[in-house]
Amino acid sequence: MHARLAETMSYVEEQRRELLQSFEGVSGDRLCRRAAPDAWSVAEILDHLRMVESGIARLITKRVGQAKEAGIGEEQSTESVMPSFDRYSAALETTVLKSPSTVQPRENIDISEALDGLESSREALRGAVVSASGLPLGEIKHTHVILGELDLYQWLIFLGQHEGRHKKQIERTLKSIPE
Repeated sequence: MHARLAETMSYVEEQRRELLQSFEGVSGDRLCRRAAPDAWSVAEILDHLRMVESGIARLITKRVGQAKEAGIGEEQSTESVMPSFDRYSAALETTVLKSPSTVQPRENIDISEALDGLESSREALRGAVVSASGLPLGEIKHTHVILGELDLYQWLIFLGQHEGRHKKQIERTLKSIPE
């Protein structure tokens, strides 16, 4: 895997590890309970993350396919891409986002189903990333509904940060649900 993509995916994988550790050892029943009627349970948060990740995997597959058909060249840079998302990170930290209906979780989803779905979406993402290795993903762009135009490296960084934000939501949710 190209160094820039490896760096980005290492970040994405680390965010997933931290997310999963945030509720390790918590009972399945508690993970399926909501802290408030209008709040998501941990299982619902995971279902939302599955939908977002699946969408990004499809996006990468589609855009990479189009770029290959158009004759895109090879990645020439080995410079870190992580700082390229800094300007968006600050805005996302202070903004409360309402998820579009397309990524609203299924109500009352079982935790094992949510975890299986999350594993499947990660496998799809890994497959999409393998197909993109060696390509200049900074040149392949797609518009994010809130952030505007992002390149595919930035979409991956967004995915990692998105999981990091929801990890904090999971921690808050679990503090609000009695054991």
